[in-house]
Amino acid sequence: MTSSSVWFNLPFATALIILLRYISLDYDLRRKSTTSTDQDISRPLVKTKSTELKKVLLTEKDEKSDWRSKVNSPPVEAAFEQFSRHLVTEWVTDLWYSRVTPDKEGPEELIAVVNTVLGEISVRARNVDLISLLTR
Repeated sequence: MTSSSVWFNLPFATALIILLRYISLDYDLRRKSTTSTDQDISRPLVKTKSTELKKVLLTEKDEKSDWRSKVNSPPVEAAFEQFSRHLVTEWVTDLWYSRVTPDKEGPEELIAVVNTVLGEISVRARNVDLISLLTR
C-alpha cells in the first residue's frame, strides 16, 4: 500500500513511527511502575540499561552480531534480515533515496538499525509473562 508520491508516504511513515514510539514509552512506564515496588527486581534493570548503552556504542560490525545474539535463531534472523532489506528497499531506496544520492551506506546503516530494533523487540517479547498478559 505504498504510493509513488513522497508527500503521501512521508506523513504516513512519520505517524507510524510516532505511534510506535508512544506505545513503547507507555509499555516502559507500565513496566517501571510494576517493578518500582520491588527493589530487588529494579537493580538488574539498571544494570541492563547500562549494558544496553554500552552495546549501542559498539561498532557497526559488533552491532550486527549483537542483534543476532538477541534473536538467537537462524531462521528468524534470516526472516528479520529479509524483512528489513525489503522494507528499506521499498520505502527508502527505491522511493526517494536513490534519486537524492548514489551512496549505498545510508540504506545499509538503516537496515542495521531496523535489525537492532527487531532484535530488541524479540528480547522483550521473549520476556513477557504470557499468563498474566492473557488473564488481565
